[in-house]
Amino acid sequence: MKRLLTALLLCSAAGGLANAQSAQKYDTLSNELEIMSGVLKTSLRQNAATDSWKVSQIETSYLAGQGAVFTFSVRGQSGNWVREIETLVEGLVATVPPAPPAPPVPSANSFSDVDDIVFEAAREWEAYAEETSHRFSQVFADNNSRLRDLRNMQRELAWEAREVERELRDITFELRHADEARKKELLAQKEQSGEQLKQLEAKEKSMKDELKAIEKEQTKQMEARKAQQQQAYKTFLAGFESGMSETLCRFGSGLRGLPENEHISMVLKDFEMDESRERKDRIYVFTRADIVRCVQEKIDANKLLTNANIYQF
Repeated sequence: MKRLLTALLLCSAAGGLANAQSAQKYDTLSNELEIMSGVLKTSLRQNAATDSWKVSQIETSYLAGQGAVFTFSVRGQSGNWVREIETLVEGLVATVPPAPPAPPVPSANSFSDVDDIVFEAAREWEAYAEETSHRFSQVFADNNSRLRDLRNMQRELAWEAREVERELRDITFELRHADEARKKELLAQKEQSGEQLKQLEAKEKSMKDELKAIEKEQTKQMEARKAQQQQAYKTFLAGFESGMSETLCRFGSGLRGLPENEHISMVLKDFEMDESRERKDRIYVFTRADIVRCVQEKIDANKLLTNANIYQF
């Protein structure tokens, strides 16, 4: 019995010692990762190729049997840079809805059939004004004031068209029962209404042309800004990859607690955007063996980056 108790005590002590050693090992590795995180942050700040986007935070973790993970959060001057690109893309796909046809201008001989004409165009113009102004007010904030003016003007235009429609219906109805003297007066009124419709059509065309001009100018500005953002993206990425690989080559030996058969992963959180505009992480996976080789100058930083497994997820 004493031998059994002694064996149990020895096993328990050995297990406790093993657990303590394991905890100490992970504590040591955690400290090494924290130190490497500070080195990376300093290096990336010094090697920053653009002021537009910077690494704002680095988180570290360790997956036993797999390796260390560094997760980088990137923010721009106005927040997450991916949101800036999304906004630009959304703006570029916003277009002016096709303008409805102008109301028909009746001829002097066709007013007897005016009661058969339905001036849906008047209501279509009003819907067109609302939709166009709504899209532009979302995308082109700098032109909100002018767009509000255009919307009000188009509403007034639609109201005037409805008034002409009502007048023409009244004239047509009265013509059916008027004497010759009154018919002459009514025909004169019909001609006047026809001229008024022509003026409404001209105003509608002028407003449509102005909206197209605004769209063209703003699209041009957005394309220029998007090009600048994309250039800044490429510049930042080049600086990040260069600083990251060079830091691993210079200071990678500091991760002594990481087994040589494991990996070091660098994750740019929410950095990429796929075709459906969903955010993706950009991930770099380096082998510990390659990092050791680079520290020993058997390969350079460019080769280390080339050997890395880079993907989006």
